[in-house]
Amino acid sequence: MNLNAKKQLSQIAWAYVLFLIVNRVASLILTFLIRVLSFALATTGILDPSFLFGTDVSMLLSLFLMYGIAFPFFVWKMNRIPSWTKTDKKTIPASDFAVLLIFCLGMTYIGNLIGQYLMAIAGSLSGTVQENPLDDLITGMHLSVVFLSTVLIAPVMEELMFRKYLVDRLAPFGQKTAVILSGLSFGLFHGNCFQFFYATMLGMVFAYLYSSTGRIRYNIALHMIINFVGGVVPIFLADNSAVSGFLSLLISIFFGAVALACMIIAIVIFCISIRKLKWFPGWIALDEPIVNVILKAPGVWFFLIMTGISFVISWISGS
Repeated sequence: MNLNAKKQLSQIAWAYVLFLIVNRVASLILTFLIRVLSFALATTGILDPSFLFGTDVSMLLSLFLMYGIAFPFFVWKMNRIPSWTKTDKKTIPASDFAVLLIFCLGMTYIGNLIGQYLMAIAGSLSGTVQENPLDDLITGMHLSVVFLSTVLIAPVMEELMFRKYLVDRLAPFGQKTAVILSGLSFGLFHGNCFQFFYATMLGMVFAYLYSSTGRIRYNIALHMIINFVGGVVPIFLADNSAVSGFLSLLISIFFGAVALACMIIAIVIFCISIRKLKWFPGWIALDEPIVNVILKAPGVWFFLIMTGISFVISWISGS
């Protein structure tokens, strides 16, 4: 049975490797085509080609490459792997959803602080100043593009990739295994240490939520709200010329207090609930610990190598 389990885990990892490879190849081809188009526009003088290299266009093209080109390959590969479907789907009361939202916001702030402090320490030890690539990216984008990419598109596609498709295929190994691997893969997929910790923590929470309810809509809603609060609101306040001086200070203090309250509440909820969580077991028989089976899967190692390269590139470009 270990051979079949190793093969299935490897095939799952290969689906993400395929996504990364297709996305990268398509990116190189598109970059070449953009340069050709830019040269043609500059030569003819019909249009200023500089807009092709702006952050807004780059983000929109990146979304198209990931979810318009690479994602179908990912789905094709995943559909060839046996999956599980939760039959007894559950609903969440509005009050529980609100508590979950506060908990997730708190975990996001905590994970973000961990990433920032660790990168600051690593930067001081290496004599470099590391900058968060996400901050550099979204601060140069138009607010509407930020909203479209981070609030509307990314939550839907990421929850499909790392919860719906992934958890459905990892659940036979046990809910705990599915939750941990979903969170880790989600964190690694972000490709930098700044986002790794909060993405991993949120990924595990979302994976537990989805595997417990069988409804992806709760994940998408939470993901959208979190991205809106963490991505759109700060940019809106920073770009709004009417918000200045004393009012800007009050808003900063307010959001700081909210963040602190969410972190405290999240820690309390975690300490109270962690031992009360109910996990359903897997039904695939294994002759050795699941960790050993995972580490023997070739696809897993290729995924680790490719995401590891992203971390290295992020470190070099961020210094």
